[in-house]
Amino acid sequence: MEGPVTHCPHPGVSRKVVVFGAGIAGLSAAHEFVRRGYRVEVYERNGSAGGFFRSARRTEDNLPTEYSWHGFGPWYHNTFDLLRQIPFDDDGTLYDRVLSRPVEYAVVTDTADDDLDMDGLFDKPRAFRMTARDTLSLGWGLLKAWSANARSRERYARTNAAAYWEPRMSTVGHATWRALFGPWIGSDWPYASLHHVGLFFGRNVRSGPRHPHPADAEGPAWAHEPGGGWSLLRGPSNEWWFDRWVADLGRRGVAFHWETPLHQLHVDGGRVSGATVGAGTSVEADVYVLATTPFAAAEVVARTPELARDEQLAKFRPLVQDGPHTQVSFRIAFDERMAWPRERTAIALTDSAFNVTLFANEQAWPASVDLGRGVRSLWTGTACVSTVPGPVHGKPLRTCTEDEFLDEVLAQIYASDALDLMIREANDGRGLRDFPVLRTEVWPEWHFSPDGITPDQPKWVTTTNTRAHRPAQATSVPNLVLAGAHTETEADIWSIEGAVESGRRAARVFEPDVVVQPQHKPALLRATARLDDALYARGLPHALHVLGAAAAAGLALGLSHMRSGRAT
Repeated sequence: MEGPVTHCPHPGVSRKVVVFGAGIAGLSAAHEFVRRGYRVEVYERNGSAGGFFRSARRTEDNLPTEYSWHGFGPWYHNTFDLLRQIPFDDDGTLYDRVLSRPVEYAVVTDTADDDLDMDGLFDKPRAFRMTARDTLSLGWGLLKAWSANARSRERYARTNAAAYWEPRMSTVGHATWRALFGPWIGSDWPYASLHHVGLFFGRNVRSGPRHPHPADAEGPAWAHEPGGGWSLLRGPSNEWWFDRWVADLGRRGVAFHWETPLHQLHVDGGRVSGATVGAGTSVEADVYVLATTPFAAAEVVARTPELARDEQLAKFRPLVQDGPHTQVSFRIAFDERMAWPRERTAIALTDSAFNVTLFANEQAWPASVDLGRGVRSLWTGTACVSTVPGPVHGKPLRTCTEDEFLDEVLAQIYASDALDLMIREANDGRGLRDFPVLRTEVWPEWHFSPDGITPDQPKWVTTTNTRAHRPAQATSVPNLVLAGAHTETEADIWSIEGAVESGRRAARVFEPDVVVQPQHKPALLRATARLDDALYARGLPHALHVLGAAAAAGLALGLSHMRSGRAT
């Protein structure tokens, strides 16, 4: 395991850093600062670390619950580098011990055709239900986003991806494709941009350096590599990641203050002179890191007019204009073990109105992890679309009561004959309804009311309206920096990787030796991006169109010469 960085920022001086927010971004910044000799304090509004990745256990039955389940993609270079620096135990790091082997997605519809077999649910061309024209249109749109730079960040980032492909694809193929935006890129299809979708899928097929893992009890050596799938944690996120990270930071000297939210920053002479936290406690430091949600940050900035004059901090108001992202996490517990047809299989119900996605936790968690009292199989699911009415109550997720929400989730799951076939194939003919539900549960910080569903901690994601407003980490206030996946990063997608990168970039404002791992872009795509930047600046068509037209003209000229040669 890598040892700590021990140099101080200035010989004989130990500067103090205060980090507001103990999510991935805030902890990443604290990690970098404390390793360089700073005195670090972290203030967090919740009672535990992890932010949108945190988990908890219910007191009544020890059922593990979480804000949402998350994956680690092959392009998470900063994340994997960080995990290698945090001990899991005396024998290995988090990178060595907590990452599951890759998860495979089954694209599951409601209809089980007579000729449908299990392979059809995993064979993406068949499962997507796309025509040849659909596939060509899909690939062309993704390639245009991958091979551009400024055009994609500025124009395609404002283009709704579902709307872009709708006239270019069949009705069935388009419906399947847009239904995968929630499970795969973590954004509702009504708000996801062409830039976001293109960048996400491009990153997975051209992610760059592979991240190897040795052979273990589950099988031979494996790697996170381009096209190699996504991993999950091998247990509840706080138990397997954040609690161990907090303990390691504590051993290094970081002080944590739980249930102590930031209320206000105070500015004097163009610098932050202090902060008010909790019930009125004053805090002073040399460096301040604002790593809260952008919604909380916008409120802090609004209470301090001096901050609102900064170009970066002024972006928070338009950054949150679309409001919180509603992606509700739920659990379905069974008192019998239910088998899946393949190991580590996630299920995307593409015909589900709420875009329901399911995963059985015991597929990735070892038997030593307690699933809760009397629980033998535990599904974690997410409802990814909040604006489409459900078939039972005719209401979108965002206006359902909790009981209505669970009615809809179960109805949309039971409506899938293909999922039922999958369960029957793996369980000797027993289908979905042959396994009675022991209990259902929703992440407790989602509050249901006649006025709509709201979370204790609102979640932000990139939308067609918000990407342009992401702030940089450095501000004009010399001792205040920002961190969070909502800030500008090379990852360029609201993600775990973006959060880790942002924390490192915030620390690098003061410590230039902080290493930020780059995202990979193949040489050919870098070349097309440079060409397209020049074309875009002149208001000309995409480089692929220009190159295609040039190739067509060259071909036509060649054919013409061939004909004229024959004629003579």
